[in-house]
Amino acid sequence: MAEKNFQHHFQRFETKYIISKETLLDLLLEFEGYLVEDERAYSTINNLYYDTPSYQLIRESLENPYFDEKVRLRTYQEYPTEDSQVFLEIKKKTENLVTKRRLAADLLTAEAYLDGDYSQLTDLQIDKEMV
Repeated sequence: MAEKNFQHHFQRFETKYIISKETLLDLLLEFEGYLVEDERAYSTINNLYYDTPSYQLIRESLENPYFDEKVRLRTYQEYPTEDSQVFLEIKKKTENLVTKRRLAADLLTAEAYLDGDYSQLTDLQIDKEMV
């Protein structure tokens, strides 16, 4: 797996809005002259979210709590293979402040970690948060 530079830790404020299709079209027309597609405009993102057998995390998330957290495996490859770079991520949200911490690994190593084999990935902060 070719190692790429990436951020291990993110922090941002996030505000989401529900708008109608008509409002979306109006906004796109209004900002058309200002919006520029970047090199990732058509990139692929695949996420696999983890939860408890009783779906505790998603049920709590749907209640729109003050604090929310999710555990996921993410890749930017459309068809990942065993040696594809993936990210094991812990995403936490307090009100509208989102913090994300992640580890990079190949898919097989990340799957082994999630199955309880912690020998290949060592990040003390992630280990503390995953427990």
